[in-house]
Amino acid sequence: MKILSGSLKNRVIHISKKQIFRPTKSIVRKSLFDSLGLIEKRSFLDLFSGSGINSFEAISRGSKNVSLVEIDRTAIKNIKKNIFHLELENILVYQRDVFRFLNQCDNYDIIFADPPYGLYDLEKLIALSLKKLNPEGVFILECSENESLEGYYKIAKFGGSKLLYWNK
Repeated sequence: MKILSGSLKNRVIHISKKQIFRPTKSIVRKSLFDSLGLIEKRSFLDLFSGSGINSFEAISRGSKNVSLVEIDRTAIKNIKKNIFHLELENILVYQRDVFRFLNQCDNYDIIFADPPYGLYDLEKLIALSLKKLNPEGVFILECSENESLEGYYKIAKFGGSKLLYWNK
């Protein structure tokens, strides 16, 4: 996978073949970050981060600080290798359960979540994430096209998945 834009444009993110996850497609990432506009001086939280590609994209586009939350040990090792390889700073990596992390973390300007489809209580995830948004913040959820959720102000569809947007 490659970073699409910003200071790290075209840099390659290495992924372990042992990892089992569904990375955010490049067309979805492009839409996500285009919709956010300038993210300089904004904090970014990446929940269920998998490869970390969304966080690397946020840093490349100037996010002031980025936090990743992932529970899978192999994914965390791979993320840390990429951070070292890309010589990144202002990035924090947490190997934790997302729900426990949200109950204890600070607030963020942008929260992005891409949980494995069909495995988590999305209503609970949305409620907890909205509580952790700074004023004028945005929460974006990537989910299956089959999910029926309410309260979002914007939707973008991409084949079998969609991005849903909430603000505080």
